[in-house]
Amino acid sequence: MASIEFKVKVIKSPSGVTATLAEMDGSIDASTIQQFQQVMDKLIERGVKNLILDCSNIKYINSTGLGTLLKYADTFESIGGHIAFCRVPSKVMLVMEMLGFNALFNIVPDEATALRSFSGKVAPPASVKVQTTPVAPAAAYAPPMPAPAYAPPVAGHYAPPAPAYAPAAPVAPPAVAFPMQTNCARCRVTLDIPQVGKYKCPRCGAVLAVEPTGRVRFFASKKGQPIEISVPSRKELVPSVSILVGTAAHALGFDEKASETISTAVQTACENLIDLAYSGDPSNVMHMLVIPNGSTLTIKIADHGKSLDFGPGGTIHSDQRFSSIIGSMDTVEHRPNPRGGNVITLIKVREG
Repeated sequence: MASIEFKVKVIKSPSGVTATLAEMDGSIDASTIQQFQQVMDKLIERGVKNLILDCSNIKYINSTGLGTLLKYADTFESIGGHIAFCRVPSKVMLVMEMLGFNALFNIVPDEATALRSFSGKVAPPASVKVQTTPVAPAAAYAPPMPAPAYAPPVAGHYAPPAPAYAPAAPVAPPAVAFPMQTNCARCRVTLDIPQVGKYKCPRCGAVLAVEPTGRVRFFASKKGQPIEISVPSRKELVPSVSILVGTAAHALGFDEKASETISTAVQTACENLIDLAYSGDPSNVMHMLVIPNGSTLTIKIADHGKSLDFGPGGTIHSDQRFSSIIGSMDTVEHRPNPRGGNVITLIKVREG
C-alpha cells in the first residue's frame, strides 16, 4: 500500500528569509491524500507562510494529488504565503507538464532558489490570469405577476366573499451587484463574474451558471481521470501495453473497430520511439497518459531520448514511418519534450 512521510524543518537564507522545508518520501495519490492534507493543514495552523516541498523522493503522483497540490498553492497565496516545489523527479515533472500544472506551480531546482524566489530576487512563474469565459447567457429574471385586484360582483352572478385580509405582495429575491466573485468548486480559484450567465473556469474547465440572485451552480464534469502508464522501452512489452489502451478505449465507449485502431496506433508510435528516440536501447522508459474527455480520447506518449528527425519534410505528417497513425487517428501531433526528447499526442473522437 502506498504511503507518504514528511521530515519538516525551518531553514533561513543569508539575507534573512525563512521558510519551512518539508522533505517528502512516498506517493501522493488517493491512498495517501488524507495523510498529506493533515500535514498541510497543520502547517497552515502553525502559521507557516513560506513552504518548500522537496519532491526528490516522491515516487508517484496522480491527478488527485496534483489537484490537491494546486488547492494548497492557492490557499497559501490567499494568506499571503508561497509554496515552491524543488527537486521534482523527471517522471513527476512529465505528468505535471502533460496536464499543464507546471505553469501553475513555482518549480525551482533547490531550496536556495526557492528562498530567493520568496524574497523577490527570483521571480516565480507568472500566475494564470483568471477570467471567466461566457458560455451562454441565462434568461433574465422576471418577478412573478402580482395577484389581480379584487373586482365587485356582477348582478345576477354569484361571487365568493372577499377575503378578510389582503394577500401580501410577492417578495422578489434581493438583487445582487455585478460584477461579483465566487470560488470555483473544483480548483478553488477566485472567479470574477461580470453578469448573469454561464461560464467556464479557465484553470480547470469547470462549468458554472450564475443566477440573478447571485446563486452559483456548478455542473458535474464529464471528463474522466487520466490513466498513467510507464512503459519500458522493450518492444516485446509494447503489444501488451497497446492492448491495455485498446481495452480502456472500449470501456470508455469506443466500438471494437475504433478500439483496435487506437491500440494499433499506440503500438506503432511506441515502437517508432524505441527505434528513433532510444535507438533500441531497452534500459529507457516511455511515459503514457490516456485521457478520456466525453467522446474524445487523448493519448500522450513521451520519451527522454533524441529529438525525432522527420527528414526533408520536417514534420511528423511528412514522415512515412508515422503515416499509418496519421491515417487512422483524428489528430496526431509532435512537440519537443521540455525536459528533452519528444511528446507525441494521438486523439480519437468517438462516432455517434
